[in-house]
Order: sequence, then C-alpha cells, then structure tokens
Amino acid sequence: MRYPGRRFSIPRLCTSLAPSMSNDEDAAEVLQLVADSRLTGYLAAASVCILIYDHIACIPDEVEHMWKSRWGVAKIVYLWNRYFSLIVISLNMSVIVRDIGSSDVCIGWLRVQGSASTVVIATIDFVLMLRVWILYRRQRWTVYFFVFLGSVEVVTMIIIDLVAFAQMKEYVHLGSIIKGCYAYNVPRILSVYAAAPLLVTFIMFIMTLYQCSLTMYRTDHRVMPLWMLFLRDGVVWFVLVFAAGGSELLIWSTRRETLKQLLLVPALVVYSTVASRSLLNIKKVMSYEAGEEEIGGISTGAADSIVFVS
Repeated sequence: MRYPGRRFSIPRLCTSLAPSMSNDEDAAEVLQLVADSRLTGYLAAASVCILIYDHIACIPDEVEHMWKSRWGVAKIVYLWNRYFSLIVISLNMSVIVRDIGSSDVCIGWLRVQGSASTVVIATIDFVLMLRVWILYRRQRWTVYFFVFLGSVEVVTMIIIDLVAFAQMKEYVHLGSIIKGCYAYNVPRILSVYAAAPLLVTFIMFIMTLYQCSLTMYRTDHRVMPLWMLFLRDGVVWFVLVFAAGGSELLIWSTRRETLKQLLLVPALVVYSTVASRSLLNIKKVMSYEAGEEEIGGISTGAADSIVFVS
C-alpha cells in the first residue's frame, strides 16, 4: 500500500455524494486490496486441494513403504513432514480466509504461523541434507557441515521473524470485505526469510550434482538406479523450490503489501510435497534391492553394491 498507517473509511467511500480525488484514490486502493486478498485466498485453497490430492495418491506407496517398515529416522521424518505440514498449511490458509477484526489477534496468529512455517522448512531441509548425506557415504564432515548450515538457516529465519513482527503493528480491518491479516507496512527484510531456504537448496543441489556426476564419470556411466533417482529428484527439487521460493522472494521484495502472502501457502505445499516424494522414492527403490539392513531408518540393503566415490 502506498500509505503506511493510513485508515480507510468505508462509509465515506460509499456515501459521499461529491467524490473528490482523494475519495477516488481510496476507492481504487480498497478495490485493489479486495482483489489481492481474494487472489491470495484462491491460491491458498487450490494449493491445499493439491496437497490433499497428493496425500490420497500416495496412500498405497506410503502404507507399503513407510507404515509397514521399521521405525527409523526416515520414517519419522516422513510422517512428521507429511502430517505436520498439512496442519501448518491448513492453519495458514485459515488465517488468510478468516475475518479477523483485531490487530492483536493478527499479530498472535502470524507469530504462530511464522514459527510453524520455520519448523516445516527446517524439516524439509533436513530431508534434503539426509539425501546428500547418503550420497556422500555418511561421512562425518558432512554431518558437521549440515548441522552448521541448518543452524544458521533456522536462527536467521527466527531473527527475521522477530524483527519483522516488531515492525508490523497495524493491520487493515474492513470487516468482511477483506479477510485475513494484511499489515499496513511489511518490512522488506522478510525477503531474507525466503532467501535462506533457497541458499540451502542451492548448496545441496551443487553437492548432489557434483557427487552424482563424479560417480557417473568414474563408473563409465554405469550407475545404480538409486544414483539416477537421487540425481533426478535433486534436479526436480531444485527447479520446483527455486520456482516457488524465488517467486516468493521477488514478491516480498518488490510488490505491494497485500500480495506478500500470495505464495506463502503454495510455496509450503511445494516444499512439503517434494520432500515427501523424495523420501518415498528412496524407500521404494531400496525396497526392490536385497537385504533388510537399515541405516538411519532408510533401508540400505543395496548400499554395498552402490559405488560411492570420495
């Protein structure tokens, strides 16, 4: 919005018999607010429908390869990401489509929303790091590096949330005309929140590409299906996350306040779905190989037959 802290008077907009330039500007801005809020709500609802469809479509594989497997890191992370993400995304959508008439209520809801979203993103990045850790033969240095990288990411997002919410005190309230919580002034520092996961994804993608390419070169392109799966999923993960996160970063950096939440729910849906699918794909491929030994909760009976390159 062009005027941080500005109040809109709906009665004045609707009942004025001699509209001035100021009234016309107010009316145009309110109409833009309504259009933006509805677009945000429609995208959120569509994204939740896609997520629910993906849940239903994956039920057979999930039951076969997750619920029937022994408890381990992969199973716990998969189920946590799958169902906690659904709760968080549904919560985010409920805030977007709900008629909230108090700035204090908005602040409370958005703080919960921000904290829960940080947990979801941290879980998804853990899945990404788990994949790369397997590719690098579970070497100890990768654990130290990933702990450092993940800690920096989470701490950065928490600090950005605290700084941003300290500045976002006043919100637009127009009754049932505009639903959700839209601050008069959204600090651009929030763009760093979207940038942090993108940086982690980029680093993991480069590590995946390097290890897979090196292995293919050393083995004369004769690689196990698991390696091809890691490379394929790594590319898909990179493209989808950068498309969603990059668009979100661009919107937070340049667009008006009422569009800041436009891709909040869609981006979380993309992150959660890609992470769940990646873990499920690993379990599916490994279940076809001989052996039942599990390392870190992931069946690795084929681990000895996979060529790892240091």
